[in-house]
Amino acid sequence: MLERIASAFWGPFTLLILLGLGGYLTLQTRFFSIRCLPEALRQMCRGETRRGGGRPSAWMAMSTALGATMGTGNIVGVATAMVAGGPGAILWMQIAALAGMMIKFSEVALAVEYRRLGPGPMGYLKLVSRSGKAKALPAAFAVCCLSSAVGMGNMTQSNAASQALSSLSVPPVCCAVFFGIFTFVATGRGVGGVMRLSAWIVPVITVGYLALAGAAVWQERAALPLALRAVGEGAFGLRAAAGGAAGYGVRSAVRYGLSRGIFSNEAGMGSSPIAHAEAGGKGPVEQGMWGILEVLIDTSLSCTLTALVLLTAGGGAFWRESGLDGAALATACFSAALDSRCGPAVSLFIALFGITSVCGWYAYGRRALEFLCPHCRAAMGAYRLLYAAGAALGAVWGSREIWLLCDFFTGTMLLLNLPGLIVLAPRVCRMVRTWEERRHRR
Repeated sequence: MLERIASAFWGPFTLLILLGLGGYLTLQTRFFSIRCLPEALRQMCRGETRRGGGRPSAWMAMSTALGATMGTGNIVGVATAMVAGGPGAILWMQIAALAGMMIKFSEVALAVEYRRLGPGPMGYLKLVSRSGKAKALPAAFAVCCLSSAVGMGNMTQSNAASQALSSLSVPPVCCAVFFGIFTFVATGRGVGGVMRLSAWIVPVITVGYLALAGAAVWQERAALPLALRAVGEGAFGLRAAAGGAAGYGVRSAVRYGLSRGIFSNEAGMGSSPIAHAEAGGKGPVEQGMWGILEVLIDTSLSCTLTALVLLTAGGGAFWRESGLDGAALATACFSAALDSRCGPAVSLFIALFGITSVCGWYAYGRRALEFLCPHCRAAMGAYRLLYAAGAALGAVWGSREIWLLCDFFTGTMLLLNLPGLIVLAPRVCRMVRTWEERRHRR
């Protein structure tokens, strides 16, 4: 039943709505997600670490959100997308990233603008309507977010880390003990402590992984033109046989490219805005730019480099001939491109990203619980203990059941968040126009 529901949640209709919303926002703002990149990169290079009004900095907010999305989707998700949909899925993943930039910007800007009403989507969803059912919409989202944190945000990441570390002969029981203890200790200082921890860990491991992937692509640069050609041909079926084969190849590339692209950056789910709404010292549009950077680093840069490593390893034929998939394929391709010692390094990066994701999702679930049960210390303590126990359980539980829960919970968050984004899309466009007019007058 969960499998059928999850397939319906993440079906073509949902993907079309997301692409349509992203396209609408992109066109109405005259490609603001592209035009604002120089300013957004300047802010990041200046290291906007100043806090505002006692709130965490924009850097802390983006590090927490990025840490919650980086890892499984960027490494394992890219490998499974390419095996299932062919090299063309990578191009459609970038199309999903382009739409996801404006969707993420919209979520973050609305969350900052209306955070007085509630954390993240739980604030701006109150504006959808004044009816009784609409008042229940933020509460329903909070319940789904809390369920996703306990049933997905901790278990999927510890499960992926456990599987990756198994290649280093680390028993799953040891991973379970480590994740349980680490999660309980790291969350002891609440959301603020998690965000401070993420601000130190996430940039280091992100730069480290990008450097490793860049080195692997450079080592196999002779196969790069063939890899890029395979992506273009696979995306539009230019090399497939006429008729049904071509149509099936394109459908597979579109399906897996778009779904994995959206899954990797969580655009539309409403999770990252919870972290961004914590930041102080920034207006809605300025903080929204950090959401665009999050998608740029997560999908456009990290997923692309991972895909190029897979497509160029061993001269470009290794990924087809190996018969591997997922984390095993990614580890083998890095080893083939660089050195046998680089495979364990990839496994270690997957484990480290799993740690940051567990921390980030704890913050999301904590804010959702505070929205549902404000000032209830007993509930907060029980949540922290349950969350740590779930992180430990995920390391030893079956991955199929965990990923079914993941698809179900994230799908419910997405469907509850989309009405707010669609109804409030014109407000986002007005925010951008007003900000640009003020900037022009200066």
